[in-house]
Amino acid sequence: MKKIIASTLFFALIVAAFAQPRDSKHSDRWEKYRSEKIAFLTTNLELTPAEAQRFWPVYNQLEKERWESQKLRREMEEKVLEAEETMPDQKIKELTRDFAGSMKKEADMLASYNEKFLEILPPRKVLKLYKSENEFRMYMIKKWRDKKRGDD
Repeated sequence: MKKIIASTLFFALIVAAFAQPRDSKHSDRWEKYRSEKIAFLTTNLELTPAEAQRFWPVYNQLEKERWESQKLRREMEEKVLEAEETMPDQKIKELTRDFAGSMKKEADMLASYNEKFLEILPPRKVLKLYKSENEFRMYMIKKWRDKKRGDD
């Protein structure tokens, strides 16, 4: 349960960061985040040069598609939150199916990329990728909390 809450918090932080105006300070923060994530994953995965050459373009495309998918899901979540329970049943059915469909689409995309990663990396490194992404999220949440407390 703590992992779900922490992941949700991190996701909310990322959403909030993207909601900020696109100024140079934001771009700098985003680039710093991306650079830190790339370094973290590269170190943890111990990618060979050949693996890195094949892995990063696919991973970057996943990140782009993941962002778009999560954006769509957030829009669907907003529609669900704003929906009136007094709506006609047909509209409610349509909304719930669209909502579930957005989650399924995201899951299908991740399953597809999993197969692509398995073509590029040994299975142990793909598993390590998922663990490392989670470790990086936890690291960033801790870093953010420490900064908010002034421990930085």
